[in-house]
Amino acid sequence: MAISRRRVLRAGAGGLGALCAKGVALPLADREVRDGNSGPAFASAATTFDGRHWAVGFDSMGHELLRTPLPMRGHQMAVSVDGAWIFATPRRPGTQACVIDLAARGVTAVCASPPGRHFLGHAVYSRDGRHLFTTENDYNRGRGLVSVREAHTLKVVQEFDSGGIGPHELVWMRDGRTLAVANGGILTHPSQPRKKLNPDAMQPNLALIDVASGRLLDQVQALNSQASIRHLAVTNADEVVVGMQYEGPPGDDVSLVAVYRHGGALTPLAVPLERQRNMRQYSASVAVDPVSGQAAVTCPRANSVTFWSVSAGRYAGQQRFGDAGGVAFDAGAQEFVVTNGRGAIARFDVRTLELRRASTVRIPGLKWDNHLSAVGLNRS
Repeated sequence: MAISRRRVLRAGAGGLGALCAKGVALPLADREVRDGNSGPAFASAATTFDGRHWAVGFDSMGHELLRTPLPMRGHQMAVSVDGAWIFATPRRPGTQACVIDLAARGVTAVCASPPGRHFLGHAVYSRDGRHLFTTENDYNRGRGLVSVREAHTLKVVQEFDSGGIGPHELVWMRDGRTLAVANGGILTHPSQPRKKLNPDAMQPNLALIDVASGRLLDQVQALNSQASIRHLAVTNADEVVVGMQYEGPPGDDVSLVAVYRHGGALTPLAVPLERQRNMRQYSASVAVDPVSGQAAVTCPRANSVTFWSVSAGRYAGQQRFGDAGGVAFDAGAQEFVVTNGRGAIARFDVRTLELRRASTVRIPGLKWDNHLSAVGLNRS
């Protein structure tokens, strides 16, 4: 059943808004819904083999519950605090993102970035659910921004400097007032969405920002000027696990996983050189058990999931999983849930790091994107 414009406007008045940054809602129809009595436990962007793009939700057993078309190739599914809404961001630097109502099981609004800006892949809701923070590129000035939107209207009410160029993922520190922002250092422009415009002038960094004032609290440089900081996860001890992608010569040996502790520099997690080389200079997604500090980092080029002990400061092992991309921590099951570009969903025990083979599921015809989000009670 299509979502009417009247329904969209009602949703904007009472729930997450149907107004985009320009004040216009673009309701979409033709959504496909899988049967299920409860909402999805996990959500991810996916592409079917015919080239169409979707937001897909599945339960804790890997059964598909939701499939709704997206107007762009999706990247991250940012879940609202109450688990009722998802803000889907674009994979490539793009000017469209969209809102998914999990109760209505469909897209209810398309959100446009302001003129001269484009989205950069990630978003996060405030802890009180009132605001949405998105990473964006002011491409006319070559600077990164964090835009602050009202969650119910998507109207931009504030913006502040991200502390660098090419901000990608942003996550909350434990106080709920400080954002850690991964400034990848890569300059992009929507007219050339796949081109990196400053490979020899990159200055990637991790920035900590007070969201009330927009003030930069701390800023630490990457381990290498061409090691683009992309993805983040935070432990209960406020340690930030950092995943990087190296843009330099393919023969270089560069650490891709590091940890930030308050007031310090980025510290690479120790890894045997052979294992580091096996990562092929690319990490796709990071998740952490915030209590134990055990982290999982996916490496699609290496067809593997790597595991890291943040407390011990070292590599803990790896498991083969072809084209591994998305990863989320399931606190109830004490497992890392991993998706790949072949439609598979697998679970790895946090303690033993072993694949629970009985849990592996494949949804035919789907290629999962590089991120997986936990919804509702499964969110850590």
